[in-house]
Amino acid sequence: MKPAYKALHTDQELFAAAVTQAKVDVIMSMNSIFSIVVNSGGSIEKFTPEAVKINGGFYFRDRFEFRAKI
Repeated sequence: MKPAYKALHTDQELFAAAVTQAKVDVIMSMNSIFSIVVNSGGSIEKFTPEAVKINGGFYFRDRFEFRAKI
């Protein structure tokens, strides 16, 4: 079974999600087994090489994973 999301890693993937107003989850991995959803279902408002802004909050790209619902 395929996952119901796509992990967004590149600038092109983040840009496509921002333009299409895709719902994006922000995930923080605790270890190889556990992850926490920090922000669920927001749209990307802005992104830089260092951070992504979703629902008014900034999340560092090297500390969080961004997943678009498909």
